[in-house]
Amino acid sequence: MDNCDFIIISQSEVVNYEKYAKLPLDRLDIYKKLIYPRMVYYKEGFRSHLDMMNIFRSDVFWVDADPEHRRDLMSIWNLPGFVGPHLANYLTTYDIHACVINNFDAEWDRFCEVYDHCDPKPLVGISTTFYLNYAEIRRLTKKLKKAYPDMSIVLGGAFINGQMLNDDSTALCKAMKRCGVDFSVFSFNSEKDLKDLIVTQKAGQDLASVNNLIYSVVNEGSASFKVTQKVWNDPVLDEAPANWDQLELPYLNHTVQMRTSSGCPFSCAFCSYPETAGGFFTMPVEHMEKHIQSVLKQPNINKIIFLDDTFNVPAKRFKDLCQMFAKYDFEWFSFLRVQFVTDEIAQLMKASGCRGVYLGLESANNDILKNMNKRATREEFAKGIGFLKKYDITVMAAFIVGFPGETEETLQDNKNFIETLGIDFYTLKEFYYMENTPIHGQRDNFGLTGMGSEWAHDTMDSTTASEHKMRLFKEIDSIFIDPDTSLWYIAYLYDQGFSIQEIASMQKNINALMVEQMNGSFNDDHLLFHQLAKNF
Repeated sequence: MDNCDFIIISQSEVVNYEKYAKLPLDRLDIYKKLIYPRMVYYKEGFRSHLDMMNIFRSDVFWVDADPEHRRDLMSIWNLPGFVGPHLANYLTTYDIHACVINNFDAEWDRFCEVYDHCDPKPLVGISTTFYLNYAEIRRLTKKLKKAYPDMSIVLGGAFINGQMLNDDSTALCKAMKRCGVDFSVFSFNSEKDLKDLIVTQKAGQDLASVNNLIYSVVNEGSASFKVTQKVWNDPVLDEAPANWDQLELPYLNHTVQMRTSSGCPFSCAFCSYPETAGGFFTMPVEHMEKHIQSVLKQPNINKIIFLDDTFNVPAKRFKDLCQMFAKYDFEWFSFLRVQFVTDEIAQLMKASGCRGVYLGLESANNDILKNMNKRATREEFAKGIGFLKKYDITVMAAFIVGFPGETEETLQDNKNFIETLGIDFYTLKEFYYMENTPIHGQRDNFGLTGMGSEWAHDTMDSTTASEHKMRLFKEIDSIFIDPDTSLWYIAYLYDQGFSIQEIASMQKNINALMVEQMNGSFNDDHLLFHQLAKNF
């Protein structure tokens, strides 16, 4: 084992299922909106869908297993994330050796082994990409600092960037102090600033020269924080080396996540990403090919999830990518703008190894699509989905419930669309109102009030939207997937050796169990549990 300069904790178990497992069943009415349709009650606790599979496959729930055993259990966070390998790959250009801890809760023993071996001790980074508050950061730093009180910790990623959108560092500095964090890199594209931090700190130089950094300073026993210059960084695409095959990634199975672009050229009314991303940036196809060649040298890798928000735009570039993919032996999943899919493109996708796609349709009602500024119609969606179905590409479609203008009738259009088109999997998620999105500027037009998950407008409120989501889940003749895991859930189970048909069958049973429980029927000996167990 070699010394490393940096350890990146890529992700962790962000949902505390141990806490949910202890919730009393006789108080279900109080918290049922948090539970369903995300969990199943079994053996005196609420369990995630994957943990239901764990108990039947491995005879243990996640919370009862030690870290080494957890690496063999199923968790969406055991799916190799993008951030860790991407940073480790980028840092190789600067002779910085980075170790990737993919899932903190399944690799604690490995983390300790690596950290104990290193001399001098490396900087430890925590990616906050999937965090919504400081609670998860605090949980990780508490465990890290208890084991290693003198450890230096740096935070980065989407959550930290979001804390600095208004250039107010007060709350972040307070949180850093509470969590025992030394550094926060708050840039949207933070690779360069992280590299500069590692190099500058290692050389013992003044950290004031590192952009987009908050760092602690101790003078005469009193700690304070300094904030450096805020500078925009374009995403690392062309500059990223193709050194994937040089990385030590022992947690890999068959799947990795990659991106060929960053940002989004669209401006949907509910989304802040196009503005915060600072534009739309693409990697040249010939450079992407080098990355494909390199990543496929990793043992057993034969599946890729492409994370691009707008993978198939522009169409000419997407065709070129598909033709390039077809030269290599791997399958892939991606997010897709289905209104731009033609028969030719769907055929190219199939020939290049496409196994499944996530379609962010959001609505199948043209008036709602107009309100959302989706720049697409129900008819265009249907035409593109028809081409995907023709070539047997698995389709997952995502819908927002309760966007301004939504009514029971517009939601019925979604139900009819899903069933008529034969969509394989679907998700439903309530509208989430954010101040830094375009719809906020139109709030008076819709009578939109509130914020976040609590809102109301002229035609619906958040409580009613949740009730409609529950109703639609029970009624729609298709297979529901938790929107928080969505495409990754399918790709992960596929990585674990299940066919798409087996995934559909298992999830159909899980969904039926949730409907039974939502209707008040709880029985660990239910036939559906026995049917689920037969898959293992």
